[in-house]
Amino acid sequence: MMKNGYVANTWILNPKGHTVSIGYEWLRHKQPQQHWTPMIWSSWNIPKHAIITWISMHKGLNVKEKLFRLGCCTDDRCIIYDREVETQSHLFFDCPYSNQVLQLLEQWCGFSIHVSMLGGLQTAKNCLKQQAHYLLWNALYYHIWNQRNAARIHSVLLRPQKLAGMIKDEVCRRIKVKMGKSPSRNDSIWLRKWGL
Repeated sequence: MMKNGYVANTWILNPKGHTVSIGYEWLRHKQPQQHWTPMIWSSWNIPKHAIITWISMHKGLNVKEKLFRLGCCTDDRCIIYDREVETQSHLFFDCPYSNQVLQLLEQWCGFSIHVSMLGGLQTAKNCLKQQAHYLLWNALYYHIWNQRNAARIHSVLLRPQKLAGMIKDEVCRRIKVKMGKSPSRNDSIWLRKWGL
C-alpha cells in the first residue's frame, strides 16, 4: 500500500517529506462532501435528529426489508402499513402514514419538504429560513423512525395530526432558541406564517 504513496524516495503528496497528517489523509481516502451534509450537520438541528437522518442517508437504518434479507425477521412488510415492503423510501415518503404527516407539515410550512431537501434549497447560505427547513427535515426523519419503532415495540402509533403537531412544536421551540437577534423583515413574514 505504501509503494503507491512513496516512489523513488519521494512522498508523492508532498515532495518536501512525509508528515503524519498527510499520511493520515492519504490513508483514509476522504470522500467528497455530499450535497446533503450541511443539511444534517447544521448547528440548528437537534443532534438526535441529525444522527437518525445521517444513518438513513447512508442506508443504515434497520428497516424490515434489510432485516428480512439478513434472515432476522419472518417478513419484510411495513410495520405501520402492512401492504408494502418496508424500505427507507417507503417508510419516510411512500407509507400512507408518513405521507399524511408530510402533507400536514407541508401545508403548515408552505414548501415541499422532500423535493427541497433532495434538490437542495435555493436560498442564501445559512439564512434563517434555510436553517428552519433543515431543522424540519431532520425532525420529520427522526419522528417517523421513532413512531415506526413505537409501533413495532409497543404496538402504539400516534395519529398523523398529533405527530405533525409535535414536530411543529419542537421545530418552533428550537427556532426560538437558535434565532437570537431579531429577524429581518422577510424572515419575520414567514415566521408569522409558521406561528412564531
